[in-house]
Amino acid sequence: MDRFANKVALVTGAGTGIGRATAARLAAEGATVVAGVLDETQLAGAEGHDAIVLDVTKAEDWERAGAHVDAAHGGLDILVNNAGVIEFGTVEEASEESWWRVLDINLASVFRGGKMAVPRLRARGGGAIVNLASINSIRGNTRTVAYSASKGGVMALTMAMALDHTADGIRVNCVCPGSIDTEMIQSMFDSVNDAEAMRQAVVAKHPIGRLARPDEVAALIAFLASDDASFMTGLAVPVDGGRSIR
Repeated sequence: MDRFANKVALVTGAGTGIGRATAARLAAEGATVVAGVLDETQLAGAEGHDAIVLDVTKAEDWERAGAHVDAAHGGLDILVNNAGVIEFGTVEEASEESWWRVLDINLASVFRGGKMAVPRLRARGGGAIVNLASINSIRGNTRTVAYSASKGGVMALTMAMALDHTADGIRVNCVCPGSIDTEMIQSMFDSVNDAEAMRQAVVAKHPIGRLARPDEVAALIAFLASDDASFMTGLAVPVDGGRSIR
């Protein structure tokens, strides 16, 4: 398929996990992909794309990314706000520093990305923004107060942006993944004494009986970014192996 022929897409957090899979999926369907990565150590993960260093917590990096898509590709059609982090703790355990760090990376970055992208999408006659929320946006989880708050915020922000920019021809949706077999979740498993027991406990939360692959999330992101989803905006779409129905 060439659903994204002549389209320019910027994907954040594109050096690993879901971001890397999404960049690959969009490119396979014809998009020119600008792959934003945290730092130079992740450039190899974005090989084959137009890779740029984009720290999503820095407004100046977003301004530089916008200038880059204009100069190198003539504009922007799709933004995928994927970069994220998880840190653990209850309200008693989590520090102020951890709270604000997680909200900055996961939530404020979506605001910054929208500020950069909206005028560029409008100039192209419209486009699509897909934000990465989480199953924790719609279902509770233990010891994830900052992460859950940030991802709940992404879902609410998605809906607000969708209402604000329908007249611009811009659709804004978010996806709510369950547990995905990525470097992030593996680091969580590795942080406990019995990694395999923790993996099995996480798998057991999903009726489908396994973790998701990053490409399965990327497929949904690609759909929401495409004209196949032309009548969909302001939605939070789970891709969670049935976890949200429990």
